[in-house]
Amino acid sequence: MARRVVADHYALALIGVDRPGIVASITGALAHLHCNLEDVSTSLLQGHFAMVLEFSAPPGTPFAAMREELLTRSAALDLHLEVWPLSDLDARGAATHVLKVHGPDRLGILAAIAETLAAHGANIREMTCTRVAGDRPAYVVTMEIEVPGAAVPALEMELRQAAAGLRLRLVLEPIEQHVL
Repeated sequence: MARRVVADHYALALIGVDRPGIVASITGALAHLHCNLEDVSTSLLQGHFAMVLEFSAPPGTPFAAMREELLTRSAALDLHLEVWPLSDLDARGAATHVLKVHGPDRLGILAAIAETLAAHGANIREMTCTRVAGDRPAYVVTMEIEVPGAAVPALEMELRQAAAGLRLRLVLEPIEQHVL
């Protein structure tokens, strides 16, 4: 099935050495272009600032001109930036569980956990991973995941097996769903 582009909705991703003014510059450019921020996530990755956002532009805004303005602003701060139109994929859904894994750092921790989640149809909605340096480096993973209801018992069992094989501690907790 071909993906249809959602009119005037875009994604932007950037990364660069952390410094004051990054958010001001990029969001200032978007405001100047009359774009509306719809979803934003930022993170600091060992001294590098990363931002991913979704925004909408006024109908008929020329993509090339908008992209050029954003690239000009990002180049002034020595950032790596990309922007692209979004497709019409249904991006709805919500996290149902929080998964926390931590233990001695070793290769393949995230791959083992992510592969187990994927095998059970679980979707990673939010994730942070941190390597804690020192005499005994540790790795900490925190995820908000969306798990199909029937898959929870088997998924938890396989996650615990994967964690045990990597000498990791694992906590899987449901997220209380509130009606607003």
